[in-house]
Amino acid sequence: MRYLSFLCISIVSYSKLGKCALFCCLASLSLLVHSQQTGPETKRSDMTVADNQSFLAPLVKESLLLDVAQTNTTVVVGERGHVLVGNLDQQEQLTQVPVPTTVTLTAVDGFGDTFLAVGHDATILRSTDSGQTWEVVFSSVDLDRPFLDVSFINEQEAFAIGGYGLFMRSSDAGKTWEQVQHFSLLSPDDIEYLESLADDPEFYQEELNYIFPHFNRISRRGDAIYLVGEAGLIARSADYGNSWERYDIDYFGSFFDARELSNGQILAVGLRGNMFLRGDDGQWDRIESCITTSLNSIVEQNDDVFVVGNNGVVLSLDPSQLSSNERAQTNNENCSGHIALSKIDSAISSSITNAFMLDGVLSAVSANGIQPVE
Repeated sequence: MRYLSFLCISIVSYSKLGKCALFCCLASLSLLVHSQQTGPETKRSDMTVADNQSFLAPLVKESLLLDVAQTNTTVVVGERGHVLVGNLDQQEQLTQVPVPTTVTLTAVDGFGDTFLAVGHDATILRSTDSGQTWEVVFSSVDLDRPFLDVSFINEQEAFAIGGYGLFMRSSDAGKTWEQVQHFSLLSPDDIEYLESLADDPEFYQEELNYIFPHFNRISRRGDAIYLVGEAGLIARSADYGNSWERYDIDYFGSFFDARELSNGQILAVGLRGNMFLRGDDGQWDRIESCITTSLNSIVEQNDDVFVVGNNGVVLSLDPSQLSSNERAQTNNENCSGHIALSKIDSAISSSITNAFMLDGVLSAVSANGIQPVE
């Protein structure tokens, strides 16, 4: 029940936590109902392991799915511990595999044959055989916060991030994890506030537990690592995550993804259609998207760039046009979007958290499962 309150309150405050508040809240509801049906979890030292493995659902490809990762295979994760594994580009080859948890899995990433999946109850799963079998390497209900993203930095280094500044690091390809805090990811006001509590260590620690913003997504381009979250957080690390520089941007809503594009520009997307670009001059400029719903992910497929979001939104982006000040023709809602963006019509109406190429077609990872975009 604790996650139901935590995540649903997030909808009111900033409309998305991590992959998207709607998804996480729906996932929490599903998880709550499922836990009532399957009974309590069993504790083993500091980890929690479900009594039963994930349920093999006949309609799993139409269930709430939240993320996808591709290396030499494709792995998709979602509610109730659902994990689908298969061929890189054939949907009929995607099949569900059992995993030793029923918590909602919010994110997945892979490096070679090794995959990591993370989710609620601060759970981390690991596979070393391209997603065929999994083990729980970390889980803690007591942390009282979910993981929202996971990313390999190289073959050995990996990060897992989540609610209230949850940040864990592995240096052995996900076998073991340690929790770390980076004060440079706090806003200047929050740092000043903590410094004012120096004479009260107990209260300082109490505030420290919840003062960090939610960390929503990590991405990498070359040696640069980007982290985004709520309260306008965009940060960059140039030393494999050992230190971070927080960008100053005139926006205080949540960001859900940021990517350094092939042309060196940095694109960030977030709440209520907000999109910002950091150009060659180092300034962040708002890009008009004419979208009022949340934008969840920036998807790069070969030379194509897409932005996906709630209500089935899929935008095609031309990076070569981003530096232009031109606007497209005014739409039916009297909005003129940036010339670099064009909306792709599709039959999808549910929230989309990510997308990938399947059977040669851009396919959405969505609240209604895997759906073709075009």
